[in-house]
Amino acid sequence: MILWGDIAEFPLFSVLQFLASQRRTGVLEIQDFEEQGAVYLSAGRIEAISLAQADEDLGSRLVAAGALTETEVKACWMRWSNDDEGLPLLARLLQAAHADTAALVSVIDRHAADQVMQLMYWSTGTFRFVKPARVVHFRVVPSIPVENLLLDAYRRVDEGERPRREKVLVEEELCMSCTMECSDKIKARYLKQDVCLWRNMPSVLKDSHFGGRRKKRTREILEDDDPDDLSFI
Repeated sequence: MILWGDIAEFPLFSVLQFLASQRRTGVLEIQDFEEQGAVYLSAGRIEAISLAQADEDLGSRLVAAGALTETEVKACWMRWSNDDEGLPLLARLLQAAHADTAALVSVIDRHAADQVMQLMYWSTGTFRFVKPARVVHFRVVPSIPVENLLLDAYRRVDEGERPRREKVLVEEELCMSCTMECSDKIKARYLKQDVCLWRNMPSVLKDSHFGGRRKKRTREILEDDDPDDLSFI
């Protein structure tokens, strides 16, 4: 199952509720104007939330719990920040932690609750739920059900707790996935209310239609082609 949409139309609170109720396994990829990250789920349970700031927070928590030293955390950052294997840094931090599982579960529970609360303040951006080719295994996962995490986050927001930093709101959000400059004609054809069809279109379909022509000619091709001739419309 591939699920995607606009966070302004479908808040992450509702998306996570739906995935939990359906007991889905996969990765909820999220991005907005400022940052991008991922929520890892297994059978509807949150196993990890990976954001740049969240990974830094986890490192600090592990140091405070005595599971890692500051030097060890920095070494993880230096070695795994650009991990070709595709594992999130928080998975590497947990692998390196020298503490028993019970102690780590306590840290991860508090960490997951804080990160879910942060997600409640995402009001713009896009989400996409996919099944990755490689399943990521985490040494320790939160013991708290998604429903409880969401209810606690909702309570904290309702009580006035603010995010670690205010989100930047822009009138027209930039699409960080596009590799070309959009034209008004492309936007009119592909940019729908909740999703950019061009951005989410499988690249194999684009390549089969355009015959391997260079990306720099994409705009010219789109403007010249008849929409009825596009094999994937």
